[in-house]
This record gives sequence, C-alpha cells and structure tokens, in this order.
Amino acid sequence: MLPDLTLRPRHVLISLALVALAAPAAAPAGVRHQGALSTLRKAEAVRHGEGPYRGAELTPLLKELSERLPYLDGAERGRAKRLMMRPSGNPQPGEEAYAVPEAPQSPYCSPHFCVHWVAVNTPADRDAPPSADADINGIPDYVETMSAVSEHVYEVENVQMGWREPVGDGSRGGDVDKTDVYLKQIGDDGIYGYSTPDPNQGRTSSQFAYLVMDNDFSQDEFPRYSNPVLPMEVTAAHEYNHILQFGYDWLQDTWMFEATATWAEDKVYDEVNDYVSYLKSWSDMTQVPLTTFNALDFSDPVNLKVYGDAVWARWLEAHFGEDVVRAAWEHSLDTSPPSFAPAAFDMALQERGSSFFRAFTRFAADTAEWRSTAGPFEEGPKWPDVHRSTKKTLTPGTGASGQLDHTAFALHNVSAPGSKRIKLVGKLPRGTAGAFALVGRTGPVTTGAVEVHLKRLPDGGRARVEVERPGRFTRLTAVLINADVAHDGFRPELGDWAFRADSKPVSALITEDFAPPRVVKRSPRPDTRDVSRRTRVSLRFTERVRGVSTRTLKLLSPDGRKVNARVTYDRKRRRARLEPKDRLRRHTGYVVKITGGIVDGGGNGVPDASRTWTFRTGG
Repeated sequence: MLPDLTLRPRHVLISLALVALAAPAAAPAGVRHQGALSTLRKAEAVRHGEGPYRGAELTPLLKELSERLPYLDGAERGRAKRLMMRPSGNPQPGEEAYAVPEAPQSPYCSPHFCVHWVAVNTPADRDAPPSADADINGIPDYVETMSAVSEHVYEVENVQMGWREPVGDGSRGGDVDKTDVYLKQIGDDGIYGYSTPDPNQGRTSSQFAYLVMDNDFSQDEFPRYSNPVLPMEVTAAHEYNHILQFGYDWLQDTWMFEATATWAEDKVYDEVNDYVSYLKSWSDMTQVPLTTFNALDFSDPVNLKVYGDAVWARWLEAHFGEDVVRAAWEHSLDTSPPSFAPAAFDMALQERGSSFFRAFTRFAADTAEWRSTAGPFEEGPKWPDVHRSTKKTLTPGTGASGQLDHTAFALHNVSAPGSKRIKLVGKLPRGTAGAFALVGRTGPVTTGAVEVHLKRLPDGGRARVEVERPGRFTRLTAVLINADVAHDGFRPELGDWAFRADSKPVSALITEDFAPPRVVKRSPRPDTRDVSRRTRVSLRFTERVRGVSTRTLKLLSPDGRKVNARVTYDRKRRRARLEPKDRLRRHTGYVVKITGGIVDGGGNGVPDASRTWTFRTGG
C-alpha cells in the first residue's frame, strides 16, 4: 500500500472552478454583481486598514475592481470610482482631493514622474511628508528622494531592461504623460504603496495608471527596515512595474502581475531582498498551483504565494535571460485566449526553443535543491528548504500516491544507500501533462553538486527514472509533477480559469526491480499451422503485470489491421486472453503483438524478443 501524499486541503477557488465546468460560459448578472460588490467591500476594507486583509493586496484588489466595475450600479459604482481616483490636491471633476490643497510647489516633476504632496499647515495634515529641506529650495528632501528613486526605477526597468513606456495619461496630474506619484499616509493601514488604472477608460487592454506611496515610511510603521529609503525603493520598483504591466494588458492573471513585479523589484534593488520573506510560505505550498490567486477571498493566506512566484521568473531569467519575462508580457494579448499567463509564457519560451511545459517541469525539479548555488538559483542559500510532502522517506519497495492539481508538484525524500541502482516508476492519467524526477545532491546544502534525472510525460502515462549508486548522494529527492494547464475558459464569477487537470491521481514507486516479465506459455504456440478459426489467444507471464488491454495486446491481420477482439487478464493466474469477436479468415497468417504498455510492478516491460509471434489458420 502506497502512503498518501498528504496533500493540503484543496483551495476553495480550485474546487469551485471544477464545479464551474458544467456552468454556462457567462455567469448570471446577479452572480457577477455580487462578485463585484464583494471586491469593492474588500478593497475598501484594505484601504482603511480594516478586517483580516493585508495592505499588499490593495493593488490586485483595485485591478480586480477595475475589471468588475461594469457589474456595479449607481452608488456602488460611485464608491468604486472614488476608491480608484487620484488623491489630488487640485482635483479635476470627479477626483477625490487630499484633505488639504497640495503644497504650492507640488507637483515636483522630473523627466518621467511628477511627485505630489501636501505641506504641513495644521496637525490634521496627516498626508504631509517630513518637512526637512536641506537645500532650502522649498521641496522637501523626502519628495526629492522619491523623485530620484522613481527615475532610477525608470532607468532600470524601461531603459536597461527594455520594458515598454507606460501609457500616457494626457494632462492628468499636471505634466503631460508623466507618471504621477501621490504621497499619502497609508503606512498606518499596513500599505506600502499601490497602483491602479484610472477609472473611465473602458475595456481597452492597455491602460494608464498612477502610484500612491507612503508619505514617510516611518520606522514605527515599517519596523523591519533601518532606513526609510529601503521600503521606498522596493515599493517604487514593484508598483511601477505594475504601471508598465497595465500598459501591456491590465486583464492578465493576477499571479503573473505579482510574480513579475516582485521579480522586478529585486532586479532594480537586488540588495534589499524583500521577496525572500514570501518564500517560507511558498516553499510550504508546492502542491498549491503556481497560478493560484483566490479572488473570492483576498485574506486567504494562499494568496501570499503569488509574491513568492518571483522564483519562477528568476528561474526563467537564469535559463533564458531577463528578456523572457518582458517577452511574456509582450505576448499577453497574442495568445488564444488572450490574457492567459501560461500561454503568454509559452509563446515567449517557444521563441527560445522551449515551452511552458518543459520549463515548468524542470523548474519544479530544480526546487528540490534550490539552496545549492550549483543550480540555477543564485540567491538560493538565503532561502528556506522546500517542504517535503511526507515525513516518511521512500525506500526501495515503497512509494507515494495521491492527487495533484495543475502546475503543482510534490517532493519526497528517498533513501537507498545499499542499492547499486534504483528506479522511480511514476504514473499520471492519460491526457495529463506532467513529469517525474529524481534529484540528487552530493556535498553541502548550499554548494553541493546537483544531478537531475527527469522524465516528461506530455500526454500522461508511465515514467521510469533511474539513478546509479544512489548511496553517493547526500540527499535524494523524488519529484512528482502535474504540469497541465488545459482549461475550459475564464469564469468571471470566480476570477480564475476553469482548469481541467485538477485532482489528478498521481503515484510513484521506488524499486530495485530491473528484471523484465517473461511470457512462459502461449496458445496458439509460435508458428503453429492449421489453427482453428475460432481460436482464443492465451499467454501467461512469469509474474503479475499491469496494463493489459486492447491497446497493449493485439491480434493483427496480414494487412496490419487490428482484429476486433475482447481482452481479459486474470491477475491471480498471471494469464491474459484475447478472444476475436468474429471468425478468423481461412488459411491466413496472424501476428500476436504485445506493446511496451504491459509492465510489471517495477515498470519493466516484456523483452522485445517475446513481444510478437505468428500462427496460421486452417480451412
């Protein structure tokens, strides 16, 4: 009996997506309205520091709200628009103002940004930045620092990394087509910063947007930073990347938004490493799909995984260069359907001789020893070890079984110190794309050499992965991967795609068995003549086998066509039978053929020399 994988409870979003497979493509208007209203209430709660929500969720919530705006009516739509409007001190019609007018010198504009702020006139001006002004030019030092940081972010993301210029916003905020940054007291609500498209842009795929940043990043509100410039830097890099993403495709999947923005912040400010704080939860959730974001409950801890998904972008960069991430965004609207993240990554990877399937399966295998610098993760030594799915170590003759969702995987420790050679025998349902791997490390955790033995199954089935002298490894890991991204369309009422390959059974066995099963008795015997036209083909194996079916045991006529027949297998007697449904032809030679799909418990197939034989019928 194989032990269960002990998978985490399946995410409610995924469960609902499966139920939705039978639902109509368009959700009822009432369902869409309730979903939009729920998003509005959550966005209001986050913005005002209420409830179980986290400040990091505000940008994806506002993105979701902008998508669902058409499903709100009257006062509800007005509330949503006010939440998405700029906190301008010189409001244009419909815009929400600061509590007091902007400072006389506001906005402070540089080549690509305009920073807006209010001055300290009364104790009520809580949005004002620190008033220190070392050069006595009327511009607070904090505002000048914010401007300089923003321009550095632009230099890295737009100039060095080649991302497309943000969509111009006309004269909103002041200077034409510059990105506006508004300083507000939001740190006391747990918010670093946020970005959102302006409302009233319709359904165009490319949208302009603006930034709101905390007005002081005080240590009281952000205690883990010794210097307020550090959270300012990574927040600016992260949220500005969202501004660029809105220009490519504001409808793209939330997990891709956050994974690539978190990756981008580390590209701009590599020394801060804020993304590492998300990797503990990420490393515990490999059996939660890479694509998961729960738009039904933004307080779900699973949503933290999308920020840790930055490791996916880091892996892509290590193998294909940093341009591959930008290329995925450039292809976001070219896929069919558009705005489907796995397809966008796939198009970018196809241009580089790979695919989403090939990349994700190797990525999953590489995480088994991601702390070693011998692999593709340069900063891996700073990361936590990836969680193993069971405490039990697999040894020869034992295995694991359970279910995996799309873009999810499970890791198991393996031990076989005295074996000369071992094999992982894995199985996925037909039609489910996935892979199995054995990953061995020799030497220290952070510098040891890593060996990856990977077998991909584009259409499911069985895999056999072998390693010699497993005892030479300091650690050996079996990796079981469901890499399937087939779907039945987007479900607006769920905020996610309805994936077809969830809850797929997967199993793996570790074995030392390399001896193939043999056929010891056949009827009719090979080369027999004058065989009855009503004969039944029978064969017995030296051991129990699996996979006997009409696909793996066939009777072929002289022209190579398969004879219509019934195939049965008696496991106890180790005997297979093939019974033609009609009489065979007179004086005709037939071929019995066994395919590689018939295997023993160790995944060994029947030797080629025993797979075919012939007989000839009589009159």
